[in-house]
Amino acid sequence: MARRVKSFGGQQQTLPIKDPKEIERFMYFLLKKREQTKTPVKRYQADRNWMLCLLGFNTAFRAEDLLQLRVKDVSKGYVSIKENKTGKMQHFRMNKELHQDIIDYIKRNGLTEYDYMFMGQKTKQDGLDYYLPITRQQGHSIVSKTAQSIGIAYTFGLHSLRKTFGHQYILNGGSWQTLSKMYNHNDIPTTQLYVMWDSVDAEKERAATYLGGVHKK
Repeated sequence: MARRVKSFGGQQQTLPIKDPKEIERFMYFLLKKREQTKTPVKRYQADRNWMLCLLGFNTAFRAEDLLQLRVKDVSKGYVSIKENKTGKMQHFRMNKELHQDIIDYIKRNGLTEYDYMFMGQKTKQDGLDYYLPITRQQGHSIVSKTAQSIGIAYTFGLHSLRKTFGHQYILNGGSWQTLSKMYNHNDIPTTQLYVMWDSVDAEKERAATYLGGVHKK
């Protein structure tokens, strides 16, 4: 069956999380929600939502590429997919901790190689049950409601996960050239605009930098 996720335009621009502590609160909220579920269906949904955001924050995939991931795309510790929007390939090895989280998730939920990572509506194919991936609207709802629940007041949606990766990468000393390549952007200014890196961020980095100072002991 062909992949069913489609992209669409016209949405209000979403923003990245700039404060690392806010990312921690975001993910802790999802973990706590998973722990508090009481039925197998609700537990899977909560686990799925947590993994959706974990992968979104850590892979920088576009929303349509994130939602169409199958188990086989991520289970071996490296990723090799063709981007829906650009037709370009993404090849990279995963962080080891992220890969272990993925393996644990697959095992917990009994997923098979060709299952979607984030299953939603059940349908029939050749008389057998078949699960479609969650829709882009569902993914956006999951992410935006989580953001609202922890007090994020700005516009935060599914694409914000990808933007947050980029902003945190630069905040931690990453290269703009490398990030632009990760995103498959055509130039660095596009990447800078995309992750909302502005004069406030630049001034924070300036204030945190002190070179050549000599202190008396």
